[in-house]
Amino acid sequence: MLRLLFSLLVYTSPLLLWAQVMGYVDSVEVHRTDTIYFEFGSDELDDTALTAVNALAADRPGALELYLEGHTDAVGSDQANDDLARRRSENTRQSVLAAGWPEEAVELRYFGENRLAVRSAGKERLNRRVLLRSGLPRRYARFRGRITSEDGTPIPGGAIARSRYLKDTVRADDQGYYELILPLDMGIRLDIYARGHFFSSQTLILSEGKPVPPLVTKLSPAIVGSKMKVEDLYFVGNQTNLLAESAPTLPRLLQFMRTTPELRIELSGHVNNPAEPQGPGSWSYNLAINRAKVIYDYLVKFGIPKERLSFKGYSNWEMVNPKPKNSEEMRANRRVEIRVLEVVEPGN
Repeated sequence: MLRLLFSLLVYTSPLLLWAQVMGYVDSVEVHRTDTIYFEFGSDELDDTALTAVNALAADRPGALELYLEGHTDAVGSDQANDDLARRRSENTRQSVLAAGWPEEAVELRYFGENRLAVRSAGKERLNRRVLLRSGLPRRYARFRGRITSEDGTPIPGGAIARSRYLKDTVRADDQGYYELILPLDMGIRLDIYARGHFFSSQTLILSEGKPVPPLVTKLSPAIVGSKMKVEDLYFVGNQTNLLAESAPTLPRLLQFMRTTPELRIELSGHVNNPAEPQGPGSWSYNLAINRAKVIYDYLVKFGIPKERLSFKGYSNWEMVNPKPKNSEEMRANRRVEIRVLEVVEPGN
């Protein structure tokens, strides 16, 4: 059954400042949340509520469990409202079961008027509700990481964690420390940002009982003349289309531009063509330009000012693998990099 309250365990390491996993909690990996509403004094689901229940039941990937939470408005006695909230939850449960949700995967609760959505002593439709939350019980780790510059100086940046049903953003303190609640035994993409620095991305899989070394992310400074190869930003051969697995990299690049408003950058396009250098007007040269423009257009579309961006093609002049031996090395040549052209502090 679902457990919506965290139950924190005792720390297992005395080195709290450097412990990457500081403890564990039980919670729910939420898939979706729906709310249905009731007429005053009624416990019957209307057509709108039934439609919502059927949609919820149809959207059940895997073995999700369901938590039902009944509520009322504040009109009437506490006992009467507790009974009404219970009936609303029970009737919703019957409708959920009729729609195909397994009986053993439903948990029912009711709170009467104790958890009002709108603070009102009168009739209020938004309080007459049942909350339906589907998800998976999952064990989580209290995770601590640190952000520093290359020389070890703490940076008060931020971290974004993503997994199948998770997206969480936190800020690091003045010492570069941040904490996240992360699911165990699942791939988590962790993106680290800080103003004036290039970003870093990596995948974590945390498992209880398997200690890992402290995670300290050292970010490279984004100074004039520096450049960054954007990991996982690759293209289909001979095309300007990104590989499907590269699409999630675009929001990371967008976040980088939002985190570093002082930077003006060049998007540098490259191709895989292990031949003689192909100059202006050649097919390879134009392909490199157009690949860089794809990323430029994306950033402009989502609000990055054009004056902060430029794009340029480098044909096959700077292949990371001049003589590629396999598909991975060829893919690495088909890329777009970031080059810092200017650093302009706000107000200058």
